[in-house]
Amino acid sequence: MTLTWNQAGQDVRCHLSSDRLIYYRLLTEVISKIRSSLDLETILKTTVVQLLEVLNTDRVAVFQFNSDLAWHGEVICEDVKSPWKPASSIQVYDHCFGEQFAAEYLKGRISAIPDIYTPQISDCHREILAQFQVRANLVTPLIKGNELWGLLCIHECGKSRNWTATEIEFVSQISQQLGVAIQQADLLEKTKKQAQELRQTLEQLQSTQAQIIQNEKMVSLGNLVAGVAHEINNPVSFIHGNLSYIQEYAKDLLELLNDYQQTYPDPEAELQESLEDKDVEFIQEDLQKILTSMKSGTERIKGIVTSLRNFSRMDEAQMKSVDIHEGIDSTLVILNHRLEGKENRPEILIIKDYGDLPLIDCYPAQLNQVFMYLLSNAIDALDEKIGNDRYIKIKTEIEGANVRISIADNGNGIPESIRSQVFDPFFTTKPPGKGTGLGLSICYTIVVEKHQGRLWCDSSPGEGTRFTIELQPELSNDPD
Repeated sequence: MTLTWNQAGQDVRCHLSSDRLIYYRLLTEVISKIRSSLDLETILKTTVVQLLEVLNTDRVAVFQFNSDLAWHGEVICEDVKSPWKPASSIQVYDHCFGEQFAAEYLKGRISAIPDIYTPQISDCHREILAQFQVRANLVTPLIKGNELWGLLCIHECGKSRNWTATEIEFVSQISQQLGVAIQQADLLEKTKKQAQELRQTLEQLQSTQAQIIQNEKMVSLGNLVAGVAHEINNPVSFIHGNLSYIQEYAKDLLELLNDYQQTYPDPEAELQESLEDKDVEFIQEDLQKILTSMKSGTERIKGIVTSLRNFSRMDEAQMKSVDIHEGIDSTLVILNHRLEGKENRPEILIIKDYGDLPLIDCYPAQLNQVFMYLLSNAIDALDEKIGNDRYIKIKTEIEGANVRISIADNGNGIPESIRSQVFDPFFTTKPPGKGTGLGLSICYTIVVEKHQGRLWCDSSPGEGTRFTIELQPELSNDPD
């Protein structure tokens, strides 16, 4: 009786004795394992274990050559009976093999040695085999494509053994199937590597895009803020600078009017009527109040201009030691209009818990941008909250050797399922048109990459969100 199976386009026919049936079943199982699994380690381990049992031998090993050196390698997988020593992970240097047999094995040579202590075995080859307690061995090549990847070694350690033609044919077929598995695993590894490289390229591209957008937004925002501050500052400075003179002139005029009234207590009827019509007494009382209010207003505008300049810091693109609180306060001034109460929600309360912080080495404009993003996100979260209690708590403190800044809101919080993605480029929970998904990614880049710090998020649904920044007071070197 014969059975035919097809592999690589070739028919292989075996007469099915009981041994052949066992061999066929194992070969079929190996083929099935290769087709169902791309895990080379599992395939090799299963094969050597079953070969050891089916061939009733002492050791079955898969030997792999290192790179393109056909005389240097190691056993990467084996099954061995007691009391024989394992051969795994032992580096083997066999120059006589490389010189005499490597090319022949690449062409399909099969070596069946019944006893290594015969004159046909060279001394150097015998010495290599003897160190692994080999007495007889059957070796077939493992070929991956056009290269000799390794060897499948069947070792008889306790005695000599005459290998039968059936055994040789069977082990040869197993080697061919393992060669297919090795090639498949290699292709899979290359595919995984290419996928990883593509993933890294995509991440770098996204990071580069985010950085470009960040730089453009920073320049645009900085130029806008600095321009607005400059345009406001000129007329306000003129008005504020002249208010003191107006106040002085008004005082002098009122004193002069009072002197006239004292000198001419009984003015003519027409003048008396005019004085009563103009309500001079009220003007005397209210004019000073108006001038004081105008001075206070211009001082307030000058304070806003200073905050705008501090926020943009266009003249401080390089690293500088700054007061973190000044940057936070400047950002709050800019966002003040968003904190005020609206028709659909009450005012957002700002709670400051500032610690005694040293000056921080940083890129001021970029760090202020982080504060702007985090505070804006907190305001967005509170805009969606139901209820009247809305606050943002800003806390600064020394934690060990670092400075820690936390910005927390009591909004709806971030679901745990997406919390790990909040710093990913282009990820956003906001509806289309209301967010680019770059804000937190840019914050992460600025804090972690530019300032060698840490940025993380803690959130509980229904209880709010807290972003925490941790910075070194002194940044020792420029990461760029």
